[in-house]
Amino acid sequence: MEVERLSLKEFCDMVAERKPTPGGGAVGSVVGAMACALAEMVANFTRKKKGYEDVEPEMERIVEAMEEARLKLFDLAKKDMEAFEKVMKAYKSSEGELQNALKEAASVPMDVIRVMKDLAHELEKLAEFGNKNLASDTLNAADLCHAVFQVEKVNVLINLKEISDETFRKNMLEELEEQEAQIEGCYQRVKKMLEGIVWSSK
Repeated sequence: MEVERLSLKEFCDMVAERKPTPGGGAVGSVVGAMACALAEMVANFTRKKKGYEDVEPEMERIVEAMEEARLKLFDLAKKDMEAFEKVMKAYKSSEGELQNALKEAASVPMDVIRVMKDLAHELEKLAEFGNKNLASDTLNAADLCHAVFQVEKVNVLINLKEISDETFRKNMLEELEEQEAQIEGCYQRVKKMLEGIVWSSK
C-alpha cells in the first residue's frame, strides 16, 4: 500500500478499523512526514526573504532534505505495516523466522528515529536562522518530532523484548540511547530559542 497516495481521511479510517495495521509505528511515520513538511515550509518562507540572504543556501539544502525525508517516512510507514504482518505470520512458523521478523519489526521504527534525529538537527538550524515570523511552526515541528521519537521508541522496545540475540538487542539499545540524547538535546535548545518569541507575541 502506497501511504502517500491515500487521503488523510482514508489513512485515518484505516487506522480506526478493527485491524492491526496501520498501527502506531505507521502513524508515527506519517506524523513525522508532517513535521518535515512544516520544517520545509519554514525554510521556504526564509529563502528569498529580505534580511535572510546569508542563509539562503542553507535553506535551499533544508528544503531538499525535508522533501527527501518525507518520502522516506512514507516508505517506512509501508514497511512498518509489512514488518508487523511478517511477525504475525512468523508466529505460525519457525522460531528462526520469528526472530528475523522481530528484528525487522524493531529496525523499521529505528529507521524512523534516525530520520527524526536528522530533522531535530535541521529544526535547530531553523530555530536559529529561520524566518522568525514562523517561530511557532518551527516549534510545532519540534514538538511533533519529539512525540514521534517517543512513539517509535515504544515500537523498538516492544519488539526487542522477544528478540533472543543479545548482541542485536545491545546494539539497538545503545543506539536508541544515543539517538534519544541527540533528539532531546535539540528539542530543548529549540524550545529555549523560540518559546520566548512565541509567548511574547500573546
